[in-house]
Amino acid sequence: MNLENKKFYNINQNSLDEIAGAFLEEGTTLDLRKRINISDLYPESNIEKDNWEYNEYSEEEKEATVNVFALGKKGYNLIVWISPDDGGKIYQEGRLNIEFPVFGKNEWALYGKHMPLLYDENESFKLAKRLLENNGKSIDSISNKERVRQQPIGFRIEEIDDWIQECKKLMPEFMDIWDFMENGEDVENKIKMKKDVQLAMEEADGDNYLFENIMARMGNEINAEGGHGSSWNSGNSEMGIIVSVGANGELVYMLGNTDNLKHCEKCDCYYSGDKCPLCK
Repeated sequence: MNLENKKFYNINQNSLDEIAGAFLEEGTTLDLRKRINISDLYPESNIEKDNWEYNEYSEEEKEATVNVFALGKKGYNLIVWISPDDGGKIYQEGRLNIEFPVFGKNEWALYGKHMPLLYDENESFKLAKRLLENNGKSIDSISNKERVRQQPIGFRIEEIDDWIQECKKLMPEFMDIWDFMENGEDVENKIKMKKDVQLAMEEADGDNYLFENIMARMGNEINAEGGHGSSWNSGNSEMGIIVSVGANGELVYMLGNTDNLKHCEKCDCYYSGDKCPLCK
């Protein structure tokens, strides 16, 4: 449905759009408007094809995806799905997803807009209850904060092009987000990010670590502790201390994925290039 299902990226496997989405959603900028991601169509048939074992919330998020489609088939054309944080146990922050179910030639599909939600579980529950009190509908009841993640909330609006105006009425506290989208700036931001990703991929030539460093030098830093995208977080990869040389010549140390890096036996660090930055 979105990059909740793409916890890690690999520039040799994931699409340009998926990687750009990861950098938007897990960006370190304090301007939340610049962390809005726009997802492509997600066909309903993908539910049974996708891997739903990425963390302890995967089954709940699968249920939420099924419920978004169910609401769409009932005529709800604007869906609000709240994916709360959990105090940092798995997700450092929540996600507010606006989903649009559509029927194509052969099956139902979704596309959407996805943005950070800096609400804790209790605040997310209050938001869900308020949406339900304003003519929102969920497949099952949202009786406590634990049910918020599984139960997207649907609305019927006459003109889907008016969805931003509806969101402004329902959630006026996010007015700067809705204005940003209304002006098309989220689309412009995604286009720019995809161009940056394309350029960095070409320069990195298949090296995930080098790619991420190039992106950082371009001003696109990613949160390595986030729920989606850092190449340093792969559970199937070795972790180690990586040493690199910064733009002004200083040594930079980080804990990260050591795939495709060289190992220095002398100081036990990992690096790219011809010589260890510490022992050269």
